[in-house]
Amino acid sequence: MKVPLTRPLVGPSEQELVASVIESGWLTQGPIVGEFENAVAAYLGVGHAVACSNCTTALHLALLLCGIGPGDEVIVPSYTWIATANAARMVRATPVFADIDLDTFNIAPLAIEEAITGRTRAIMPVHQFGLPADMDGMAEIARRHGLIVIEDAACAIGSHYKNRLIGSLGNLTCFSFHPRKVITTGEGGMLVTGDAGLAARARALLNHGASVSDLVKHKAGTVQALLAEEFAEAGYNYRMTNLQGALGVAQMERLVEILALRRMRAERYSTALSKVPYVIPPHIPGCVTPNWQSYVIRVSDDCPATRNEIAQHLLDVGVACRPAYMACHVQPVYRALYPDLRLPNTEKALDTVIILPLYPQMTDEEQDYVIKALREVCES
Repeated sequence: MKVPLTRPLVGPSEQELVASVIESGWLTQGPIVGEFENAVAAYLGVGHAVACSNCTTALHLALLLCGIGPGDEVIVPSYTWIATANAARMVRATPVFADIDLDTFNIAPLAIEEAITGRTRAIMPVHQFGLPADMDGMAEIARRHGLIVIEDAACAIGSHYKNRLIGSLGNLTCFSFHPRKVITTGEGGMLVTGDAGLAARARALLNHGASVSDLVKHKAGTVQALLAEEFAEAGYNYRMTNLQGALGVAQMERLVEILALRRMRAERYSTALSKVPYVIPPHIPGCVTPNWQSYVIRVSDDCPATRNEIAQHLLDVGVACRPAYMACHVQPVYRALYPDLRLPNTEKALDTVIILPLYPQMTDEEQDYVIKALREVCES
């Protein structure tokens, strides 16, 4: 059997909406992107959702909106996809890496405190694998030190922190719709905010700095209206296409179903794997509800086999998996900047974590095959 790591749940509704966009001839900057934005904003209960080309560009815009730039420091976890740190570099700020809580893989509040300097302007927590970070701890630190919080929620659409959806906590928040995420637009991202002024500026910046969108120009009935466009600052081409927007609208209609299916599969994993030696299933704090974007286990320190040996066995029998994840501070681009930095929990995670297959349409047979393969290697 071959079991993939993930598989997007798409079908006739996505095909029909994308086909309708193709038939319309309006392939970018069209009205269906606005429908997707409205669906996300309504789901989260926030005032504004701004669609972007991907989550990295959303993070870049968020930092720009907060006035973060050269000379500023942004505290980020090293245990994250490198785009989090790169976004700070994109505004010529300095990413400062902090260690994680090994139970949750999220940035640790104590590590944030230790990383703060006189140049720190922002904290960028990542809700790793869809498990919300300690946002109360983050908010308290930010309040005491006068810092901005920007949430990298790339993996966290549909996750809750203390019964509130991630994206509704009052911070600028950025989501990803890459195919490995809970819902997908192929590529794509979203910046959400309750501030109308920030949303308006974000919309201008992602469209080359234009004061008027193409949708508004399309509806214009006079030459004067067409000539009203101005460019007050240099912007970027971070627009989402109408094709992606169509996928997003259809995917939002599936979101509740997708979350329920992922939760069922995760619970089934946790029940079975709690009986497998040397396997540490995910730890879920009582105040959060993850969306189960990924199902992540750790290999215990007393295991006779290494994590790599276990992962290789899974691959050998057809089970796709991902050992570890990313630690930015050990990558060449950042290792040169921080040659002596040691983050013990992050480095422990790099040596012990395995991401297992999980997707909404996963069958019992597929999941049982993964569990059996993992049990075989751990018990042998």
